[in-house]
Amino acid sequence: MRQFFQRLQAGLPLTSSEKLNAVHSKLGDFCRSAAKHNFFKEKVSFPNTRYAHFDVVAKAAAIEVEGLDAGLRFEDLKETFEAQLNFSKSSAVARRIRAALDFLDRAFSTKSENLRSRSVAQSLITLTCKLITTHHASGSEQELRRFFDDFTLELAKQVELGQAATDSDYVTFQRSVSTNLKSGPKTRHEVLLRKLLAKSPKLAAAFEPTVIAESGTTGRIAKLGVSITSLIHTANKAYEAQHGDDLFKPTNNTVNALTRIGRPISGLDGYKELMDDLYFLFRESIGQRLGGDLPVSFVDVNTLRTEIRHDVDHGEPGKVRNKRKKTGATFAKYAGAAGTPETVEPSLLVLAQANLLAAIERDLSTIVNAVTQPTAPNA
Repeated sequence: MRQFFQRLQAGLPLTSSEKLNAVHSKLGDFCRSAAKHNFFKEKVSFPNTRYAHFDVVAKAAAIEVEGLDAGLRFEDLKETFEAQLNFSKSSAVARRIRAALDFLDRAFSTKSENLRSRSVAQSLITLTCKLITTHHASGSEQELRRFFDDFTLELAKQVELGQAATDSDYVTFQRSVSTNLKSGPKTRHEVLLRKLLAKSPKLAAAFEPTVIAESGTTGRIAKLGVSITSLIHTANKAYEAQHGDDLFKPTNNTVNALTRIGRPISGLDGYKELMDDLYFLFRESIGQRLGGDLPVSFVDVNTLRTEIRHDVDHGEPGKVRNKRKKTGATFAKYAGAAGTPETVEPSLLVLAQANLLAAIERDLSTIVNAVTQPTAPNA
């Protein structure tokens, strides 16, 4: 209180977290206690200046109470605190937050430079709260740490690329950190969850298939469909200017494919149609114009389509086994689970669609960046 009085006397306004700290509520009491957790003392890289740690816990708690659409501005949090006047430290929400902080404290053995932002710390706590509710997270602390470190490394790379960024999910995540929009926490959670489902099969296996809906996968697919169409158009214009021809030759098959790839698939039949569409777009339409230097995602499209449209059992036993291993590994890479399109949970097929489209978007962005570079003048 002495510090507040001195600052008010000097005409310095209180921050939102300082004002929230003054709201009478047992939820506030819980957040103050949780902010003293060892995770904040020893693992995050931002100081507890002006109740920064309390601010993170308060926002994470509001999301656990109100859901991902919870407002996190002062007036919204004040209303949540007042509504939770009798919040119990023994409640499911309190136990979940404490368990998440314990989990993260075990995951990070030392202070992490990747935890230098309040927004990122809150998002990681929210993701961990979701993970521990599966009851299959025990022993996966280091897996989460590896995922988070890889995520923040790629995030930094994509941000540094600026307009040349090849993964719009990371751009969206960073924009949500930089801007104070109500949708920010939900956006960050969706991106983190999508990347976890795509990058960490072990962690993805802990979740029920219904969590895919929470990851915003269907909306992501629609955006990827639009982005891919735009990138193909840009690549064709640039390639035509240099070579007098389209890079992606338009046909009736490719035109129909572009209208469908942004629609979330449903079941095995939808998956088979998607593989046909992607094959027409990224194998058949380019002919030999990329030579033997095909992007990985284009090669994977061919591998996945071969599995469902051709007899991979034909040939010598050793070669057949190798083919099956290759197609199985390629499918797991995008579906986040071992198996085949015929044997996995059908809801995982839409996840495979989103992850494959995201990989194609990245590779297309790289192609566009290459073909739109001005040709150096002759010496």
